[in-house]
Amino acid sequence: MDMHVPFLLWAFLFFGVISSSPVPGRLFGEIRSPSYPKPYPNNNISIWDIHIPKGYVVKLTFRYFDLEPSESCFYDYVKIKADKKDLGRYCGQLGSTRGNHPGRKEFVSTGNRMHLAFHSDFSNEDNGTVIPYRGFLAYYQAVDLDECEPKNAAEKDERPQCQHFCHNYVGGYFCSCRTGYQLQSDHHSCKAECSSELFTEASGYLSSPEYPQPYPEDLRCNYSIRLQKGLSIILKFLEPFEIDDHQQVHCPYDQLKIQVRGREIGEFCGKESPGSIETNSNEVDILFLTDESGFSRGWKIHYTAEKIRCPQPVPQDQFTVIRDLQPMYQFQDYFVVSCKTGYNLMEGNRKLLSFTAVCQADGTWHQSMPRCEIVNCGNPTELTNGAFSYVNKPANNDYQSVITYRCNEPYYHIVTGTGGDKFTCSPEGTWVDQDGQVRIPACLPVCGKPVNPVTEVQRILGGKSARRGNFPWQALTGIHGRGGGALLGDRWILTAAHTIFPKGAGGNNVSLDQLAEEANIFLGHTKVEELHKIGNHPVRRIFIHPDYNPEDEHNFNGDIALLELKHPVTLGPTVLPICLPDATNTTFYIDGHMGYVSGFGVEKNFISNNLKYVSLPAVAQEKCQSWLDSKKGDIPMVFSENMFCAGFLTVKQDTCQGDSGSVFTVLDTASGRWVATGIVSWGIGCAEGYGFYTKILNYLDWIKGIVREDRL
Repeated sequence: MDMHVPFLLWAFLFFGVISSSPVPGRLFGEIRSPSYPKPYPNNNISIWDIHIPKGYVVKLTFRYFDLEPSESCFYDYVKIKADKKDLGRYCGQLGSTRGNHPGRKEFVSTGNRMHLAFHSDFSNEDNGTVIPYRGFLAYYQAVDLDECEPKNAAEKDERPQCQHFCHNYVGGYFCSCRTGYQLQSDHHSCKAECSSELFTEASGYLSSPEYPQPYPEDLRCNYSIRLQKGLSIILKFLEPFEIDDHQQVHCPYDQLKIQVRGREIGEFCGKESPGSIETNSNEVDILFLTDESGFSRGWKIHYTAEKIRCPQPVPQDQFTVIRDLQPMYQFQDYFVVSCKTGYNLMEGNRKLLSFTAVCQADGTWHQSMPRCEIVNCGNPTELTNGAFSYVNKPANNDYQSVITYRCNEPYYHIVTGTGGDKFTCSPEGTWVDQDGQVRIPACLPVCGKPVNPVTEVQRILGGKSARRGNFPWQALTGIHGRGGGALLGDRWILTAAHTIFPKGAGGNNVSLDQLAEEANIFLGHTKVEELHKIGNHPVRRIFIHPDYNPEDEHNFNGDIALLELKHPVTLGPTVLPICLPDATNTTFYIDGHMGYVSGFGVEKNFISNNLKYVSLPAVAQEKCQSWLDSKKGDIPMVFSENMFCAGFLTVKQDTCQGDSGSVFTVLDTASGRWVATGIVSWGIGCAEGYGFYTKILNYLDWIKGIVREDRL
């Protein structure tokens, strides 16, 4: 008979506590009969020793079983042994009446080992027919052992010996002790140890060891309560309270001490409970010391915590508003302060945009209550050539104060937004109109409204002097000799270009900037010597129309210029601007329409010291052209559509040298204002025929492109 050499299959596993992480090694496996799933060999003995870590037991189940059946499994069989006990001998097939099939039975050890032995005889033949018995397939796995159950201990020396508590876990167990005891180095026994006990929960219980049973001897207990800042610990002693005492000496044997931040607030013993103690601190230490004797039952404390309280906030004045005022404020609570409309939050002299105070851990507010101060809008913006007055009494600049703006009439008129000229001090600290807008009015010059208008017709040549205020727009210019001009707005002078660059004078290479520096402009009087006393108005810039050509002595087309003064002039009865004509009104130029011309020009071959004026009619274009044609043989002058002429052919009334640049003015009966329709430009002699004027109507776009319309 052939004999097969038996072999051993060992399951080597690592020992250790089982956790959710993978455990090194295998805690399960399978066992197959030799050659499975092919028929097993004859004369075979195979042995398997399953060995798993301590703390586990072995569970074995068969998934397939097909061995030659026999009575009492005499020939072929599997034998299972664990913990020095036979768990059975098996053979046959499922449903067979012969043998002992294991079925779905689970085989479980009480220790961490299991032994399997497989035996086959010399033949699987039956009546000469080979029956292909295929053997078996078994699975084993490690199952946790509850060592804390004494019945599960494999051996007496392995039985857990926890003095107090035993705790099972997968693959092992551990011991623990009751409150007030500490596990010793043998991991089984407990000793009353209560030093460095730390409590961090907002509430809890702590007691002497074994409470309410007598506490152990020779204790050195230290309990520390440490809570977050802002909390106050309250200690409440429960009944019974009993610490060994002496009748004559205070706490000589055992004592309970309570300390707050290193300061002792009490030492207790005896049978009288301390009751409830408010520590007003988030840090408390409790020391419990005992001697070597005594049978007192000890103590127990229920500690709780409340947030530190801060004092109720109180406004400093009736205008301070505390939002959502609470009946009580504790640590980390806060309150927000605002002011009633029209008041500012103030901290000292500093204005606050907002204010929030937080209750601190020490029971104080992190910043003190501010005050509310009425909004002050400051002094209203002063109007140039205007003023304001207070509507309210007493006059001040505080919230809800009201002012009204006005301009210096009749020389200036007020221009406001849709909100009008009345302004109120707003809660934001600004003066606003009735629309709530910060749009300060402007005082703009009133044009063409002399307070002393001319009432009689005089001649410039030989006429009497104009009275002050007849022509308040009249300017005396000194650039290339004496000239005239007219005030537009409060900082522009309208004049003729040839007073700046004379025809055929040469020297036109001088820059406009240089001419502006040298220019002399006088306003506000009818006498030349008085004008010089008042003083010159310096010029900032000069603008000459691009069509003006100083080289062409016979063409005064574009004879118009603007001078910008460095500083606006102050208007009054003797200084007022002239108006520009309406672009759609051409009636001012019809034949016979009367106008006035004033100037400081030549009078009887002498330069006049006084302002003169003359009333002249506008002349039809064809009359001017016809008269000029009669003179062309002598002087070939150009008369363009940008010019008009005025005057008489028979009456000796005209302008002359020194009047150039002055304006031809007409009373606009529709508006009651005087408007400038022409600029004294050129003529043939003085009082020897018509005089020619630059037609202002044709240059309105150019003028307004340089001078803002709202300044006219």
